[in-house]
Amino acid sequence: MELIYPWISYIGIVVLIILLLLRLSRKSTYREGKKVANIDLIEETELYKKLKRQYRIFGTSALVSLLLAIGCGFVLLSRPAKVEQVNTELRNRDIFLCMDISSSMDELNLEMCEQLREVVKKLDGERFGITIFNAKSVLLVPLTNDYEYVLETLDKLEESLKVSMEMEESDYDYTSDDFDFELFYYKYDGTLSETASSLIGDGLASCLYNFPDLTENTERSRLIIFTTDNELNGTPYVTLDEATRLCGKNDVKVFAIGPDNIVDEEAFKSSVESTGGKYYRSTSSKAYEHLIDDIEKTEDSVMNKIETIIYDQPQIVFICMVIFAGVYFVLSRKVKL
Repeated sequence: MELIYPWISYIGIVVLIILLLLRLSRKSTYREGKKVANIDLIEETELYKKLKRQYRIFGTSALVSLLLAIGCGFVLLSRPAKVEQVNTELRNRDIFLCMDISSSMDELNLEMCEQLREVVKKLDGERFGITIFNAKSVLLVPLTNDYEYVLETLDKLEESLKVSMEMEESDYDYTSDDFDFELFYYKYDGTLSETASSLIGDGLASCLYNFPDLTENTERSRLIIFTTDNELNGTPYVTLDEATRLCGKNDVKVFAIGPDNIVDEEAFKSSVESTGGKYYRSTSSKAYEHLIDDIEKTEDSVMNKIETIIYDQPQIVFICMVIFAGVYFVLSRKVKL
């Protein structure tokens, strides 16, 4: 056990010494009763000697108990505690899922959600985030190590994708009471525009700048899992080449996966791999397994964080203070201190 504020206990020692000296220097005075002469005979009796010994024992014990109770009070003020140094190993890596949520990507995105669920469960200290985009980009999950929240978001996104796929594959009744508009529009909310769709470069660049401390903390390992069919419809603010150059400049690797009908595949692959990442075609053998393996193999730096944990332990000292105070009050009544 340690004292967090030991200087208070030093003050307590000085106070106790002063109180003890004052008590010892106090002269005996008659407070009550009457003076009696010629008591030599009484003082020689065994009963008198016995009562005098009891008085001294009780008086001294009461005084000591009082001083100890006061001393315990000063110890409590000094905050008795157990102090531990904990060395925590943190994985210094950030992962963002950047997902093109146009309807042509539903099947691929659904598979990606299922695969990433297992990845997130294996994370240990790394931060994970999710952005989705169409004409506009939306941050669904900022970088966090709250993996339960990430999994909940993946589940809800997966349900929304399933509803969207059902609507594409059959004549879905929008007027049915079973139709869940909120769930259907979950993946579209905030991403749509009347003038454009699937602005690939804007989506990737927006995801890039959702990394906090991008330029200040260059030691973190950062990567983006990118899903898109590269089918651009509209005029973006940032082209794909410009977005991947920004990623490379900030040392952010892009691991992209696209469908079999991806637009301009060779140019897309070249842009993605210029960041130090890789491109995968979803129809290739074990494409998702290779993607996950390569992501897990990416270098992540380990940061040791030393924390000081203080466990307050006032219980024993408090109990002692109560006991000493109780002893003082009992004995002081016997000797009328």
